[in-house]
Amino acid sequence: MKVEDSPVWGCILIGGKSSRMGQPKHLITDDCGKTWLEHIAGILMPFVDGIAISGAGIVPESLAGVTCLADIPGVVGPLTGILAACRWRPQVSWLLVACDMPHISVETVEWLLAQRQADCLGCVPRITEESHVEPLFAWYDKKAAYLFERQALSGEMRISDIARHPEIITPVVPEPLRNGWENINTPGQLLQVKR
Repeated sequence: MKVEDSPVWGCILIGGKSSRMGQPKHLITDDCGKTWLEHIAGILMPFVDGIAISGAGIVPESLAGVTCLADIPGVVGPLTGILAACRWRPQVSWLLVACDMPHISVETVEWLLAQRQADCLGCVPRITEESHVEPLFAWYDKKAAYLFERQALSGEMRISDIARHPEIITPVVPEPLRNGWENINTPGQLLQVKR
């Protein structure tokens, strides 16, 4: 089976405590009154076979029909979100997106999915050659599930460690698309975005 034939689902992470932001980031609204969660879901929908929301939190009425996945007991951070998704639908690959990345666009999703290769377990981009990987807007093949399970068993919760696996590719994002991987964590950053 070619990688293009494999079903892709979107998993949007909303489970963070938002302690630095002071409010649930997935419910922050844009200039049109649409929440970041609704915006991201709308961008993903044409590219995926379905969407799941991972983590606890209020979901806008427009997304009431979307499956919400509970955290895995004993697992914290983004790892619990992707692990819950992999266990829920083990037969699909996952396009993982954090809810605090409001600049994702059709172009960023197209680029990311175009990087997939049949012989790789995932595509975890880097902003530059020297930068760290960006595991929270990445694609993971269904065969990568065992990596997340192994990570959880080890007690090491940093999802970025997955990118060290030799079958995970880490391409550099083209410069015009790089802001798609920017996450907004503080009121100061939010103010800059709204300007």
